[in-house]
Amino acid sequence: MTTRKNVSAPCIAATLLASCFLAANAFGFEAATADPLAWLYADSKIASVERLDEIDVPENGVVDVNILLNGLKPGEPLKFHAVYSDGEWYRMRAVPVKRNTGLRGFLEKKPGENPHVARRAPFKVFDVLEPLACKMIAPYKDGAAVATAAAVDSPCETEALRFRIECAPGRVEPRVIRFRIAQGDAVRELSLKVNVHPVALPPVGKDSFKYTNWMSFKNMARSHGLEEWSEEHWAMIGKYVRLAVRGRQNMGIMSAVFDPSPDGGATLNRERFSRILEIYDKEGIWYLEGGHLAGFNGSWGAPTFKAAYTTNITTTVKGALAISKMARAYMKEIDERGLKDRWYQHVADEPGGKNVSEYRITAGIVRRYMPGIRTVDAVEEPAFAGALDVWCPIVDSFEKYHAFYDSFRTNFGDRVWCYTCCIPGGKWMNRTMDGELLRPVLIPWVSVMWDVEGFLHWGYNFWQADQDPFKEPYPKKWGGANNGNSLPPGDTHIVYPGKDGPWPSVRLEATRAGMEDADLLLKLRKYDKEAADATVRRIARGFKDYTPSCKLYREVRRDLLRRLAADASCGKPKK
Repeated sequence: MTTRKNVSAPCIAATLLASCFLAANAFGFEAATADPLAWLYADSKIASVERLDEIDVPENGVVDVNILLNGLKPGEPLKFHAVYSDGEWYRMRAVPVKRNTGLRGFLEKKPGENPHVARRAPFKVFDVLEPLACKMIAPYKDGAAVATAAAVDSPCETEALRFRIECAPGRVEPRVIRFRIAQGDAVRELSLKVNVHPVALPPVGKDSFKYTNWMSFKNMARSHGLEEWSEEHWAMIGKYVRLAVRGRQNMGIMSAVFDPSPDGGATLNRERFSRILEIYDKEGIWYLEGGHLAGFNGSWGAPTFKAAYTTNITTTVKGALAISKMARAYMKEIDERGLKDRWYQHVADEPGGKNVSEYRITAGIVRRYMPGIRTVDAVEEPAFAGALDVWCPIVDSFEKYHAFYDSFRTNFGDRVWCYTCCIPGGKWMNRTMDGELLRPVLIPWVSVMWDVEGFLHWGYNFWQADQDPFKEPYPKKWGGANNGNSLPPGDTHIVYPGKDGPWPSVRLEATRAGMEDADLLLKLRKYDKEAADATVRRIARGFKDYTPSCKLYREVRRDLLRRLAADASCGKPKK
């Protein structure tokens, strides 16, 4: 092979260079562009990866691509750049997965019981995206292009890189990104064609698909060696929220805003409330979730609830009083700050069949003192009908009780979200490290088809005190009703505690892609619901009935963008 000559800027938009590796000499490493929605592993070989030569995006969408490198010389510096006006480089770091998700969820009790994993443990998967310091080379050689350059000082034999760029709206002509990777005298050149469609995503916020991951403010301090609620801690909270919004999260939990009071209840910390709200407003979080006002009295699944920050059962006078005080404190802030349209209130997490009456009473207290505020919880059994405004079942329970939820929407005016956590396992969609990476991408697709209006996950950065997320994707121990069996790989977190702030995960970016698609599908649904739903069914018919093919995904997404571009210029939405 011979090395291609540099292509001038006017030729970039018109020239497609195939994704391949080009040698500057007869020895050296191999390189290939790979689809960012297919897992790469520490032992991945170029011959077997899902290649990506071309990508289709909306005009303000995200272009990202992986670059897999085999046969590097360990310890010898690796340099690379992208001939483009801007962009971010990441070094992908592998995380060891020693046990697989179980057939129902959590971890397998017997190795091999879950046949639906993408790969059997043990393995090391590239999930961490470590940001690299980048510099601009301007002008680049012929003076007509700019390159974004980065380096890895001491690479391993196999490395994975990611290039990411957010497209600026208004520029829709095709373009080609050229990559150059060098180690010593060996050079490889790659390319990616980018087709930008004249379709705009809504900004993250009020009008984007509802999406939340619960955040641990305490972990943001502990993991970075900061004093809780110090100015350094507040700055770190801002970084974590900023990354969440970049992942298209538009909902934020208002947790840690109460302090225990001497009378055994809790007092709202207005300063802390204001600071969290200020950060959410600044970074683009629109919807707010009031933290749970009650929890199980004892182990998970206990038949009674106690008021948060107390030992008082919610159905007693003291418990009801504690709930009412917290609810009134929330409502005072909501009224004074004009937050009513933005607020959703949690009552108690994951009540079940033992708790129906207790939950109804507790929710009734909350609704009395927070009139007009929508309540939402991880509730899935039909027996809770009438007790809340927004149901949020696990995806498999949604399918089981699909007809019930439809009737609740019709007869009660309810809304439905969905969530995943330590369950479900098997072939069900979740965001664990041992399922296909397309699973979290497709959750929003199926949600839109079935009129599910939001997605919730409990673990943004909830790695436990005994857990190093870079080395242990699950806690060493996990109690409760699961009797010590631990959580599945990646359930506790979707970001990592980096050196100076949070680092994204591959799963965060995959979920972001799915959330973009949800907004595109909702846009098409305004014109043609049947066409939108038919588009979804080309790749997913339900939360466990889907085709895990990146090639098919790229085809369906391209056709969706083309359809939207055509519909944007003609006709009115169908009735």
